[in-house]
Amino acid sequence: MNMTYRSPATTIEPQLSSNSSSSAPPCLHTDCGASPSSREIQEILPHLTPKQLAEAVWYFAQHDTKPSTDLMDAIADSIHGKLAQCSGQDLSNTLWAFATLKYQPTEQWWRDFELQVFGALTDLTDRQLANLLWGFAVLERRPPPPPSPSPQQQQTPSSSTGPAEAASTGPSAGSTAALDWLSEREERRGSGWVLDPLLAHSCAGGFQGYSASSLHLLVWSLGKLHHLPPAAWMEAFLPAAEAQFFRFTPTELANILWALAKLGATLPSDWLDKLLLVAQWRFPSFPARLLSIVAWSTATLNHRPQLEWLMCFEEQVRAKFLDFTGHELACVAWSLRCFGFSTRHNAVFYMLQKQQSFLAADFEILSNPKLLRQVLGWKAAARSEEEAEAAEGSDGEAAGEGESGGANGRRIFGGEDVNRAS
Repeated sequence: MNMTYRSPATTIEPQLSSNSSSSAPPCLHTDCGASPSSREIQEILPHLTPKQLAEAVWYFAQHDTKPSTDLMDAIADSIHGKLAQCSGQDLSNTLWAFATLKYQPTEQWWRDFELQVFGALTDLTDRQLANLLWGFAVLERRPPPPPSPSPQQQQTPSSSTGPAEAASTGPSAGSTAALDWLSEREERRGSGWVLDPLLAHSCAGGFQGYSASSLHLLVWSLGKLHHLPPAAWMEAFLPAAEAQFFRFTPTELANILWALAKLGATLPSDWLDKLLLVAQWRFPSFPARLLSIVAWSTATLNHRPQLEWLMCFEEQVRAKFLDFTGHELACVAWSLRCFGFSTRHNAVFYMLQKQQSFLAADFEILSNPKLLRQVLGWKAAARSEEEAEAAEGSDGEAAGEGESGGANGRRIFGGEDVNRAS
């Protein structure tokens, strides 16, 4: 039975009316220091430089202040007219802010923005590139599916080499391959086409100099987009991530596992055991939610952790039992069964029986037949299970911007919220 991972959404509440701005960027303030109205801001926009425009929208996002739709449209139009003058930092700040504010620009804006990003590839820092991918992921700007190879292409594997594979031979070769690839796709370019050149550029140098936070954002974004990177990208990413294992936060460790599980990645057992060992050492810092994400992701990757890890994990489940939601408990129960525990010897079932009074999690489980089946290990008829998946799989959006659909046919709702500071 497939397990659905669901979690509450995180949203930004609008705080800026259509007529006034209580928290406008400093560059938009009047001479007397007063915060201008939205109409006054729109009059100022044509006179701002690309850097000032990017900083203005970034300021709104940083202060959880969402302008009106009309004002956001005006800001986007002003940025659109000056895209050719935007630096890599301006592009990164702009998309990060749009994603944080959940603002979806027009298709034409996207197309011109993607062209500008492609032109600025070699100027992007690791953080700017990671923020761009994060913005694409949150705004769900997915690349088009790859075309089915023709019989001739199947006979000549070299002709189907993508930019990321070619980039593994070196920065110069990667840039040439990406340009050739772009030329070939000119006529069928679609949503998010620049994602593959971004990936090719990111791994061209083996992620040298990339911070732990940037690596985390890259793979989380791919998981959110359901975009499995080429084998060459994964081959470069895994050792780069392993070198940063001890620098990842608990949230980042859980998110990396979650993203790889969502992508259906095939991982070396040794690499996965090392990551789980680092997580085990830091279990005291893992809240219940992250524990459930780690368990679900590991089970989804069809990996059985070491016995010591399982014992430590079970101890954490018991110690933090009251912090779990019903859905998280069901995920843990399902995961433990995947690891070989029977229903009766499952820590979740044991702790539920041990409670002296009903908790909110109990009511959540009892009111949801699917969660109840997961906790008790009941088998459902195939047809009724499909109906339950269809009925329950569309509930809510995840805190980590998770998207319905998942690895190996499992429907999940994404990892923990990510660090998005620009």
